[in-house]
Amino acid sequence: MKSKLLAFALGLSVSISAFANPVQSLPGGPLFVKFTGAEQIAVNGANTGYANEISWGVFTVDTLRKGVVVTPNAQISPSGPAFFSDGAGAQVTGIFYGVQQGSPATAANPFPGALGYMDLYWRDMDAYSYTDMGAVSLNGPAGIRTSQSTATGFTDGTLLAHIVFTAGIDPSNPTVTISGSQVPTQDGFTGQSDFFANIDITAGGAWADKLDTDFFNTAFGQADLKFKNSYNLLTQWSDPTNSNIIGAKIDDPAQAFALPEPGALALMGLALVGMGAIRRRKQK
Repeated sequence: MKSKLLAFALGLSVSISAFANPVQSLPGGPLFVKFTGAEQIAVNGANTGYANEISWGVFTVDTLRKGVVVTPNAQISPSGPAFFSDGAGAQVTGIFYGVQQGSPATAANPFPGALGYMDLYWRDMDAYSYTDMGAVSLNGPAGIRTSQSTATGFTDGTLLAHIVFTAGIDPSNPTVTISGSQVPTQDGFTGQSDFFANIDITAGGAWADKLDTDFFNTAFGQADLKFKNSYNLLTQWSDPTNSNIIGAKIDDPAQAFALPEPGALALMGLALVGMGAIRRRKQK
């Protein structure tokens, strides 16, 4: 009997710990995201191991904070303290992949990209070990990527959203999804990549519905997310056997606009009904 009680208690303890840090809900309104990552970039007709792919990488989200709309449907800046910080009970990690070479290169966009995908995951620190982005960057990509869309330490956990890069950053070209300011070289580089993206609702994800807002205006329709990343040479991620595969460190923000929780929308509706009733009474 005692052994059964002990087994039950242990099972209950495991069950409770497994849900100790459930997926955090997003506050409604503008959001500002800071992240750090590393990537491999293929140039001169090379690929990163998958047909036509010229870029892939992994990242951890440093902070999520409420934002403020600076320019309607165009620009969000940070506002107030962070409501999520890396490693405080959980991590938000991810992988991006499937980016292909865009065309044509122009003076305004010397390193264009096409297509591209990103997956976000919630990693409960009670269920998974901490992914140290600094150590990952120093150790290089060997042994991390297990398929085109999976990477050890970055894609285990709970799927938050599957994200698809979308046209709009280059008003003159509907096939380009990324604007890259600098062609990477082994001699060193500092560039900036800008792009828009949309949530793939059909893939599911704990944050998918909240982030599917079409907030940003683009030259080719609406987008849910906006990215503005810096990229710099990271030799540890360059391929020692192929000089055309170059490592890069990436950082800087993403911007999003989240829908309020359904409960908040209901309360808002009740509040509006109440205000209407008060107004009618005053008129009588």
